[in-house]
Amino acid sequence: MAQLAVVGAGYVGLVTAACLAELGHSVTCIEVDEQKLTRLRAGDLPIHEPGLAELVSKHQLDGCLRFTGDYAQISDNDSVFIAVPTPSRENGSADTSYVLQAVDSLIPYAKRGLLIVIKSTVPVGTADYVAVMAPVMEAGVEVVSNPEFLRQGTAVYDFLQPDRVVIGASSLQAAVDITQLYASLDAPIVAVDRRSAELAKYTANALLATRISFMNEISHIATTLDANVDDVARIVGLDRRIGPAFLRAGLGWGGSCFPKDLLALSSVAANNGCDTPILQAVYRTNELQRERAARFLLDAVQAIQDPVVAILGLAFKPNTDDVRGSPALGVAQLLRRHGVTVRAHDPFALVNASLVLPEVDYRTDPYSALEGADALLLATEWEEYYDLDWILVRESMRGKTVLDGRNVLNGGLLAELGFRYWSFGRGNHHNGNGSTPHENDIALPPIGGATQANANGATPHEDAIAQPPALSGADVE
Repeated sequence: MAQLAVVGAGYVGLVTAACLAELGHSVTCIEVDEQKLTRLRAGDLPIHEPGLAELVSKHQLDGCLRFTGDYAQISDNDSVFIAVPTPSRENGSADTSYVLQAVDSLIPYAKRGLLIVIKSTVPVGTADYVAVMAPVMEAGVEVVSNPEFLRQGTAVYDFLQPDRVVIGASSLQAAVDITQLYASLDAPIVAVDRRSAELAKYTANALLATRISFMNEISHIATTLDANVDDVARIVGLDRRIGPAFLRAGLGWGGSCFPKDLLALSSVAANNGCDTPILQAVYRTNELQRERAARFLLDAVQAIQDPVVAILGLAFKPNTDDVRGSPALGVAQLLRRHGVTVRAHDPFALVNASLVLPEVDYRTDPYSALEGADALLLATEWEEYYDLDWILVRESMRGKTVLDGRNVLNGGLLAELGFRYWSFGRGNHHNGNGSTPHENDIALPPIGGATQANANGATPHEDAIAQPPALSGADVE
């Protein structure tokens, strides 16, 4: 049993702490936010993640997981994992100030030989920079990159059953020490240098975002040519060189990772003289899906006095309460700018959404959100929305327009019930009236979804890794 600490109790930090305890280690989780710390000690988790509450409760009871705000508690630890936010700055670069603050805070209590393990997604070169900081070198501490590859909504599963564990280290012994922490996992261990580990994390997220944006661009072509993007994706996905994952067309990607990491990778590349036209196109294509959805909804209600649009789903994906980069909030923001009343429901994300976009009318019941609405946008594919009583929905809505932002509803059934059903890239095959959506002349600015505030409200300071302006014309989280 290793003595470990995890700094930060957000999505990554809390999952990392609980899962390391599940692997048999003794874990101290450091959280400096007093309100969050109080909740954690009481077993009240500040985030929703399937399976996480059970793990936290289990290991608080058996003594393998503790929460504190005192860095002095790490004095006997073998390794300290840093899992704090690295939000986007206004220019798109990643702010590493919380990582550096965590290092500054723990160094006075670090024993010689301690391993600082950076879980946070950071610009390439960050671990190398931390390793040569004077206090780190004087303390005899080594720095390792151990990027996370967790999906919100399945993060516990992803940690305990990973595709791979990546360890970036400058010494064989450090790599071996971290490898031993994961010895009970049935997964390949990939040991590389620190910079390659950092770049691998950005590359993975950028590639996944690219696949989604590419299929969304194909969906627009499919709509124009009256093809079915679902069939196209199925055929393409059967190619063993490509595979079926991340080929679903829809409203686009969001979250705390894809938007931030795409911008940060483009930024660090530009800082080193590399152009990134593909990354910029991927980001812009994602924005266009939201703009197309907003244009369609505005077109659908433009002749109605005091129009109302209902949005079902606010989290950027199912099984999480995270609204950072939420496509739903991006569309809602555009609708509000054009005077449309927006009502919205989500089973878990109402509180978080209301903090980002308070001018939306949030409802705790989906049918309440739909009552009297002129149009409906399904923005997050929560399972409970599949089982709605669509006859009751038809009777309660004022209008009959349904925009399926995730291509998951039974368009044929909704058309039979009298709805004007639309989806992304399925043309006449699933649209209720057999025609295709048209672009109108409503001018819409670029949108980047929800914004992410810095964790402690402080103004971030520039880190030592210079970051230039990245993708232009976009609000970032």
